Amino acid sequence: MSDLQRLVAQWQAAYRTYTDAHEANRYVSADDPSAARRIAPSYRTVAKLWRQLAALDSTPWWAKAAALHAAEMFDHQADVNELIADGEWPEGAHTLRVPAESGEGQ
Repeated sequence: MSDLQRLVAQWQAAYRTYTDAHEANRYVSADDPSAARRIAPSYRTVAKLWRQLAALDSTPWWAKAAALHAAEMFDHQADVNELIADGEWPEGAHTLRVPAESGEGQ
């Protein structure tokens, strides 16, 4: 089995794990520490495998760029979820704002 085949198989398994965690988190709050703990490791693993795919000599430059960008995005999501798992809300994260009923707070 070539390095590429081995990494593709590992990436596919890691992405399935990420997808399963994402599905398990579908109906939970964005600030649920348990959900964040469930998904953060899978984000990290997928990011690591994107980087390993980018590092292969046989990977074209444009695929390296795409894989490295994907790795950055997955690492960012891991960072966010690790903060939430620790009970912190990431700076600049979106929050749900419920509009005040008419007449309240005006």
